Parts: sequence; structure tokens; C-alpha cells
Amino acid sequence: MKKLFYSILVVLSTWSCNSWLDVQPYDQVAESVAFSSFSGFENALNGIYIELNSTSLYGQYLSCEMIELMAQRYNANSSTAYYYDLQQYSYTESSCKNRFASIWSKAYNLIANTNLLLKNCEEYNSVLSEEYYKLIKGEAYALRALLHFDIFRLWGPSYVIRESDNVLLPYYKQFTLDERPYCSPEDFMKNVVEDLKMAVSLLENDPVRTEGGRNEGIYTFTSWRNLRLNYYAVQLLLARAELYRGEKEAALRAAREVIDVQEQWFPWIKRESISSGRDDADRVFYSEILFGLQNSSVSTLYSGFFNGNNLSSEALLAPLSEQIYKIFNNNWDDYRYEAYLKTSEIINGASYNFFEKYKETTDTVAGTIIPMLRVSEAYYIAAECEIEATDGVKWLNRVLSHRGVQEISANQLATTLELEYIREFFGEGQLFFYYKRLNKSAIPAANDPTYSRMIDMTNKYRIPIPEDETKYN
Repeated sequence: MKKLFYSILVVLSTWSCNSWLDVQPYDQVAESVAFSSFSGFENALNGIYIELNSTSLYGQYLSCEMIELMAQRYNANSSTAYYYDLQQYSYTESSCKNRFASIWSKAYNLIANTNLLLKNCEEYNSVLSEEYYKLIKGEAYALRALLHFDIFRLWGPSYVIRESDNVLLPYYKQFTLDERPYCSPEDFMKNVVEDLKMAVSLLENDPVRTEGGRNEGIYTFTSWRNLRLNYYAVQLLLARAELYRGEKEAALRAAREVIDVQEQWFPWIKRESISSGRDDADRVFYSEILFGLQNSSVSTLYSGFFNGNNLSSEALLAPLSEQIYKIFNNNWDDYRYEAYLKTSEIINGASYNFFEKYKETTDTVAGTIIPMLRVSEAYYIAAECEIEATDGVKWLNRVLSHRGVQEISANQLATTLELEYIREFFGEGQLFFYYKRLNKSAIPAANDPTYSRMIDMTNKYRIPIPEDETKYN
């Protein structure tokens, strides 16, 4: 029989918290060799995490740039810029189509690698202890769910309107070169939830439950669990997925799993840690992060997109100052404003606030993190899912009280919750998906200083499936 070789994501050196960032992620190796030891499994899994940092995924497009332009975060003032096409939702322009195609390709490539890893967990499990078998398999299921879920959030319909007849997306549960297992929106999301529940079950004894997400010192597979899809991160991802498909009771239950341990394992950031005057300012609120991608090139995001001192107005991604003042209700004590939106400048007659969340810092851990899942979202989900607004507002006020923001009454819950998604997840890629989940008919325009002109979102949430995918089906 002809021996098959696959492109397996491997990491060649993984023994310190920072060293696993600076590696060659690809190698062509036979499966029997790649998975002949625990280190082979570890390397393959770490390779997938590293590739989540790619430009096409959470290293740019799905964190601070493309998806945030679609949410009207930044004022794109050049009609010739790729930014402008995105803010106009001109999805058929080549600049947009190429980027969406790269997201699709990269995400499904990593899903294939994840399925290959799962397959070999069964075929070569004799090299794994029971503890590592469950951790590796649990993380792999969670990674498969994460990638599929964000594919759905981009290309699927606004779930609340159930456009199931004309939207079919492939959900891959096996490593395959040709089969395309297309699903309706309902079945697709059911698969996401099933994968996450399987991950939760496998991660039942995750060290994060007894030791927390952060460990000082040498990196090992069972330490620094907030750099991996650990038990609590998966619970929050499950809550996010359940809420997306309208299962509020299940979403609340999963969110409570995180809330109940938050103070112990993921404590609120302290104001003194975020001061913009500190060289080691923690602008990502690292202690609150359940899962973040470690990326040694984070500071290049700031220099390439957000540094108003070095970028032209056509290249700069920045919100209008007037909008920021309205979003924060002129509350200059808000932690989020202090940490990453305080600096302002006049450029070509318009006032902009520079986005500094990813600005270089001497904090060698917090300064390399792209947040993926943070504890505040668990409170937002709980607030939205409680039957009574009087119960929901208690959860929301827990966050506000740790952001330097005045607590609110129950009748302010809905409007404040939307403002919190705007303030809390700046540069993290969650706002557009919030609008889409609720099928918001209109959203505030980025180029309006008054923050009152609304953009009609009819047909704006529907992104065309890449042509290469439809061409051969």
C-alpha cells in the first residue's frame, strides 16, 4: 500500500512560555512518526494554536482589523482603501473576496489538522497517559468547535431568522480529502454544541480547575492553561454558542460555571495595572483572560494599523474622538478608556483616538496576548439570559463596578449591555457578531462624529461563500 503523507502542524521546541512562539509550524512527516510519542501529539496540537495567530484568522482579520471594520469601529476615510470596501460591505470587491477566501481556507485547513489529531488519538493512544489523552482530545474537540463556530458566524445566516433553506455549510468531523458534509444552520450549530460538550467532558480533570489558568515559571502542557482551550474557556465558548442559537437557559448554565470560580482563578484587573503612564501597562486585562493566543508579534499590529504618529490618515485605523466620548459617556475613569483609547490627535482637521490595546509594553506576558475569551463575557451572557431584568442587571453591575463605571438600574439593562460589547471587546472581533446574532437592523456609522447616523444592515450580514468552494460543488 502506498504510504500517505500529510502536512501536519508541528512545533519543534515547546519548553518555555515564550519559546513556543518562535518556531517553524510546518513539516511533512508520516503519521506513524509524528504520533509515535507524547511530544509528537503536543507538537501537533501546539502547531494548531500557533496557526490561529495567522493573519487570516485571529492574528489580524478576525480580531482587530477586518471584522472590526465591518462593525464600524474605525473611520475609514479613503475611497481607495480596502478599509473603505469593508465598511461599505462591498463583499464582491476583490480586496474583500480575497480576504474572505483566505479565512475560509485557513480555518478549514486547521479543522483538517484537528481531525487528523483526533484520529491519531485513537490509533496511537498507547503513547499517551490517560491524563494527556483526555487533555489533548478535549482541546482538539474545542478547537474544531471554535473554528466551525466562527465560520458559521461569518457565512451562516443571522440565526434568529432561520434561513435554513438556502445556507448550507460543511461541518467536518473526520479527516477527509474529498467529502463535504453540508449541514443546515440548525444541524451545524448542533454539531458545534456537541463538540463543545464532548470537550467539557474530556476536560473534567483539567488542572485549571485546581490550579487556575496562570502558572509562573517553566511552560509545560499542564501549566499556563489560559494559553489553551481549558475547561473554563470551553464552558464560556459553549455559553456563547448556546446563546447564539437562542438556548438561553443552557447558555446561563454554562456561563455560571465560569462566574462561580472567576474571583478565585481569573480575578478582576486592578486599576493600577492598566495606567497608560506605566511602561508595563496591562492593556489586555490579562488576569481576566480565560483563553488568549500568545503572539510575539502583537506590537506590530499597533505599529502597522493604529499608531497615529507614524501612519497616514488613509492607513490609520482609528475611531473619531467624538464617538469615543459618547461611547464612554464622558467617563474618563472607565478602565477601557484609560487602558487603550485615551490618546487623541488632530489629523487632517479631524480628531481621532488612537487604539493602544496592542501597543508595546514591557510586560512580557500581557504584551504578547490576543484575547479570545474573557470572564466579562460570562457576566454579559448571564445578564442577557436571566428571565428577569432585575436578576440580569446584577450580573452586569458586577462588571461595571470593576470598570470604574456607575452601576445601572434594570430598565437600562439592554442599552447598557450593547454599550458594553462596544467598550469591552474593542479590537477583539466580537462586536460584528453581536450585531449579527441579534440581527440588528441598523448600527452606528463609523464616519459620523455625532454617533447618530445609522447604517441599514439589510443583507449586510450575508457574506458570499468563496467562489472556489462553490465552483466545485
